[in-house]
Amino acid sequence: MASKKVTIAMIVMIVVVMAMLVDRSVAIDLCGMTQDELNECKPAVSKENPTSPSQPCCTALQHADFTCLCGYKNSPWLGSFGVDPELASSLPKQCGLANAPTC
Repeated sequence: MASKKVTIAMIVMIVVVMAMLVDRSVAIDLCGMTQDELNECKPAVSKENPTSPSQPCCTALQHADFTCLCGYKNSPWLGSFGVDPELASSLPKQCGLANAPTC
């Protein structure tokens, strides 16, 4: 019986710790782009039903680190997030950025 109580207490403790971690706001900054900016561009690089890049996406790309972004082009992580690398590498040109890099 004591073993069961210890197990339940451990489970409750794990749930509380996980809730605390989830509750914290984690800011992501990837290659000079914030999580919100990355989210703005996601519909334009989505494997299914891609859209034209939004103006906020194009604005965010103006200060992005393209050398850094190009480093992710062959990453297996992109596919797991539903990102098409070819669509992603075409964003700067679609946004009309001068000297758009080619990865």
